Amino acid sequence: MKRSKWIIFLLVLALMATACSTTSESEVTTTTADGSGASSTTQATTTTAAVSETSSTTEATPTPALEGVDLTLWGWSSSDAENSALSDLVAQFSADTGANAEFQAQAEFDVALQAALASGAPPDVFYVDSFKLPDLADAGVLAPVPDGALSDPDDIYPSLRNAFTFNGTWYCPPKDFSTLALVYDPDALAAAGVDVPTTWDELEAAAATLTTGDVAAIAAGDAQAGLTMGVEYPRWAVFLFQAGAALTDDAVTKITLDNDAARTALQFVADQYAAGSFIKPQAVDAGWAGEAFGQGKAAMTIEGNWIVGYLQDAFPDKNFAVAELPAGPAGMGTFAFTVCYGVAKDAKNPDASWAFVEYLTNAKGSLAWTNAFNVMPARKSVSADWIASHPDLNAFVAGSAYAHRWGFVPGFNDVVGVFNENAEGIVDGTASVDDLITKVTQAGEDVLH
Repeated sequence: MKRSKWIIFLLVLALMATACSTTSESEVTTTTADGSGASSTTQATTTTAAVSETSSTTEATPTPALEGVDLTLWGWSSSDAENSALSDLVAQFSADTGANAEFQAQAEFDVALQAALASGAPPDVFYVDSFKLPDLADAGVLAPVPDGALSDPDDIYPSLRNAFTFNGTWYCPPKDFSTLALVYDPDALAAAGVDVPTTWDELEAAAATLTTGDVAAIAAGDAQAGLTMGVEYPRWAVFLFQAGAALTDDAVTKITLDNDAARTALQFVADQYAAGSFIKPQAVDAGWAGEAFGQGKAAMTIEGNWIVGYLQDAFPDKNFAVAELPAGPAGMGTFAFTVCYGVAKDAKNPDASWAFVEYLTNAKGSLAWTNAFNVMPARKSVSADWIASHPDLNAFVAGSAYAHRWGFVPGFNDVVGVFNENAEGIVDGTASVDDLITKVTQAGEDVLH
């Protein structure tokens, strides 16, 4: 998919957000987990996946008899809150159809799915990340979407359909999508006299001011860092975009890191870790950045919509707000992530599998899921309702206007692995920015040529 098409979709969505909400940014960026924040205008979203009366305009083919049919959905989760919300929707599917469906979160999802596909016993439905779609489609293990299996497929944003289209074949409908934004603790910023940063300079100054101790003190809960962020390409890349750089060209034919813009971005990130104002969550005994932020070990983090449900569930007293990521020397930049519901080419009951997918992704299911877990819906017909009911999450929607797609070509995971390995080296002091650029460029040439 060309980036231009992706950007067109994102611009359309951003315009919809603007049209549907008259609330100013300053009014919507502060909220509490229970919706009682001083300037929040909404109540907390429900954690029950209640299905609305929204209807699609083109019905799918009649649902096959599902009474007593066992169905499993495999995926991963960011939190118990996500497991609970999706399990509620799956339980509603079982109640409505008579099927015995179950969501099973896999701790080692990629390993488990690969083994299941190789053994010829795949789950009935499973998550497919847009990054992994090319590999799975190229391996011939995915079933294309059958004609008539999904209601009103044109209601799905074209660019999200394209994210799951490989060599002209559409393989699976998107579950939802998310962007990365700056999640911060308003109380911590107010106590330090720090405004929400809007530029790299402001971010550097804010993170330094908000940092109150070293890693040992932060891990012990006696201090906080300015910002916690995973040491990985999906987080560091937003700084590349903000500097006007990218890992590859638009067509993913070559690595494009060997330039001043990329060095500026990577060195900026490296300097913040070296100064101690950025920390990786594992350094302070947290599993991921959302957990470190919830524990009060950092005043800011860079995460997607999934953090909202997690914080509401795991840290219900945590005060937090969301803002767009600070701009770099070339402007704004973020990532958009999406996952689809896939069906294996050798699924044991494909008609039942696709009926399950239809339930989860039609207009009713899409709105129920995204209201339950705060990610953004993939269908045009329900986006306006979602945006109107989530003004406190407007920063995630605003980022859609300049977000980059998460996806490359088959085999590119190795290149991202080299990036992550060298990023860890930079943070640990065993690698330099030039080391990362050199090794990632070589790894990319091995995959792309």
